[in-house]
Amino acid sequence: MRKNLKLASVFVAAILITGCGNTNENCQLTALSVSPQGAAADHTVAAPGNQVHFFAGAVIPKGCVRVACVNCSDQTRTVSDPVNASISNNANDNGTATCLGATNEAVTVTATTQVTGKSTHAVTGSATLTCR
Repeated sequence: MRKNLKLASVFVAAILITGCGNTNENCQLTALSVSPQGAAADHTVAAPGNQVHFFAGAVIPKGCVRVACVNCSDQTRTVSDPVNASISNNANDNGTATCLGATNEAVTVTATTQVTGKSTHAVTGSATLTCR
């Protein structure tokens, strides 16, 4: 009986220490982390060899335990060199970049989404793509 009481006490203490989730009102998305951070593809080969898929992950404040939906609707991806690279914003291949021509420098791939709360603001993240 005493062993069970000690075990129950430890269990209750653990719950009190860790809490039941974060109630921080400032647990909104602060940025996007795009991966891979750097990638390359060959524009002279057929798909999928000329493509790279970029994923965007949520960046939230330290101490927050829940993650906002990132690859949801209203996320936009762009490339800094639309002549030599394109990126899809379609639901079925969102984030797939395609090399259309060779680049002298890396192309910046940017993901942007709107965060709503007390105020609406955009958050972004970026990575690079080299088209050979």
